[in-house]
Amino acid sequence: MKTTSFSLALVLAQFNHIALDLSAAGLPAALPLSAGSQTATTKVVVPGIQFAETSFNFGKVGAADKPQHDFIFTNIGQSVLEITDVRPGCGCTTAGPWDRKVQPGQIGKIPLTFNPANFSGLVTKGATVICNDPAQSNVYLQLQATVWRPVEIQPQSLYFVPVDGDPTKETKVVRIVSNLKETLRLEAPHSSNPAFQVELKTVRPGQEFELLVTYSGPVSNASPYGNITIQTSSTNQPVLSLTTAGMPQPAFAVMPPVIRLPAGPIGSDFKYAATIRNNGRQALTLSEPAVNAEGVTAQVQELEPGKTFRINVGFARSFQPRPGQRMELAIKTSHPRYPMLKVPITQ
Repeated sequence: MKTTSFSLALVLAQFNHIALDLSAAGLPAALPLSAGSQTATTKVVVPGIQFAETSFNFGKVGAADKPQHDFIFTNIGQSVLEITDVRPGCGCTTAGPWDRKVQPGQIGKIPLTFNPANFSGLVTKGATVICNDPAQSNVYLQLQATVWRPVEIQPQSLYFVPVDGDPTKETKVVRIVSNLKETLRLEAPHSSNPAFQVELKTVRPGQEFELLVTYSGPVSNASPYGNITIQTSSTNQPVLSLTTAGMPQPAFAVMPPVIRLPAGPIGSDFKYAATIRNNGRQALTLSEPAVNAEGVTAQVQELEPGKTFRINVGFARSFQPRPGQRMELAIKTSHPRYPMLKVPITQ
């Protein structure tokens, strides 16, 4: 026990002696255990955006109304909050003048207006807010409304896409529903374009109707567009209006429509690929592709049975078009109206 006490005293004496020597040399007597034991704290100053709500429901609105709502936000950060942009999702939603710079602790507002003129029933729209908050630079604001109309007509536009060579007579159905308490009476529909034939049927007397619109193809050089109107007994909505359009499509779609060769002599074998799509309802067969020039080969590759094809055209190194020659790729088809398909070739 005495020996242990003597040893401990000797160690303490030596430690004190070393500390005195360090002090005399101008060095600290005690050193930090690690660099991490002393940490400097730096406070980052940034803006912060916080909305009182990011979604608002207008409830029931009329088609002629233009409801507006102010979205309120607070800058919960320590520097100036900047709202750089407000981007509505579509043209029916617009943003009014908003607070572009908001000091820390202050509030701002972003007014959004919804135009329900072209909608019916439950509608959801919105806008994206762009700001300098590093935590959330994009904030989406949502608007909802239930658009009420005295008389609903769905759809409000009809599009017919007939294919050349296919039967053109096609009928689409438009649903008309009255939300009025009183009985609704509809007059006979009128079409501004004779290509669109109309017929009105009653589903529930005074409440629900069906409008049958048949497109029989273009009439002479008349416009492919039309307007259908129906007079009603409602003072709130005395006229129902429906737009129509006929957009005929060719029997084939060739992409590209013209095969273009590079200028000058072809120094090496040159290959070109064209795609042909069958727009018709009946399956199509292509065969015997040929080019009216020497040194050119053509092959048909069926990508989708009866619908999509690839034409691989190869030009030999020795290929030289004759001056003034009108070159074209010709392909036999099974289409009754277009037995031969031709694609121009130019250089």
